[in-house]
Amino acid sequence: MTFTQTYSLPGLELPVLCAGNQDHHSAVVVLHGLNCYKEKQQAELDRLSAAGFFAMAVDAPHHGERTDGAMDVFNRLNGYERHHFLLASVLQHASEISGLVEELRKKYTKVAVMGISMGGHSVFAMLRLANRPDLLAPFLATPDFRARNLADRLPVSPLESTGPIDHVEEVFPAPLFMVTAGSDSVVRPVATRKFHELLLPIYQSCPELLEYHEYPESDHLMRAEDWYDAWRRFVERLGRDGF
Repeated sequence: MTFTQTYSLPGLELPVLCAGNQDHHSAVVVLHGLNCYKEKQQAELDRLSAAGFFAMAVDAPHHGERTDGAMDVFNRLNGYERHHFLLASVLQHASEISGLVEELRKKYTKVAVMGISMGGHSVFAMLRLANRPDLLAPFLATPDFRARNLADRLPVSPLESTGPIDHVEEVFPAPLFMVTAGSDSVVRPVATRKFHELLLPIYQSCPELLEYHEYPESDHLMRAEDWYDAWRRFVERLGRDGF
């Protein structure tokens, strides 16, 4: 059973799709992928609420209830213009969700944020913000915001240098749960794998905070058995972290 709430953030009225007991002591926020919308995460909300968690999903900028025609422009772009449009949306979403986390903490003792693909990019972007969630779980995303596969490379732009892989020293002690698909043809896992390797020595004093799972046979649309296994592990992590 889902219901909707609207959270008033500075300059933004944000509709939220919720599932579970809103009087639970913590909350889990789910961020959808590109060209998707919050209602598409119904299965994830159901899975979380069935496990005893209070879960919510929100629309990214220009998506779902927030559709404003901008995605029509995005879908006509290519190359650097397309990449930078996406990055701007990712960073805007990260800022908004940081504000939502701050609002939720008025009621809930802990707030986790997980995101899928574009939503996962926003979760990675939240590592650069002061108001972090109590658990960050990017699925099928990358911490490296540089443009790729462009024949004529321009110098790295300020937006492209905002990815947390360029600021590894800022990450610890953020609790992280990262999931990649080893055969992902949309978001390659190489950067997230490298990010994890760079963080391992930094997290040596608290290794339980850092978790990385790669599913070698899955593409961006993960195999069902891998997707369910990743979610099983995520739900277990929420339990271990006291959500």
